[in-house]
Amino acid sequence: MACVAGPLFGVAGHWWRRGPDTRRRVTGLAALAGLFGMEGLAYAWTLHYTAQAWACLVLFVLIPLLMARTHKERALTLGVAVVCAPLAYAVIELPLQTVSA
Repeated sequence: MACVAGPLFGVAGHWWRRGPDTRRRVTGLAALAGLFGMEGLAYAWTLHYTAQAWACLVLFVLIPLLMARTHKERALTLGVAVVCAPLAYAVIELPLQTVSA
């Protein structure tokens, strides 16, 4: 998992910091926010850890609002992150639950 996630988030961070266009900056930051959204979903639905779920969901919202450069990028990043979170949950968490069950 780390062999995939490390380079993936390394590229996402590079795109966010040094991305020449809005698309890359939004995608890079939405990947990070979507990760916290996915964790929030996992804590809420699977583990029923309410406090941790709320903490992750707060980060899910705050990361785009605080780290994006313009108002347009904030809105786009939040929109893309809303799509990324359930997608990441379906791609990562559901197969892991199937394997571990």
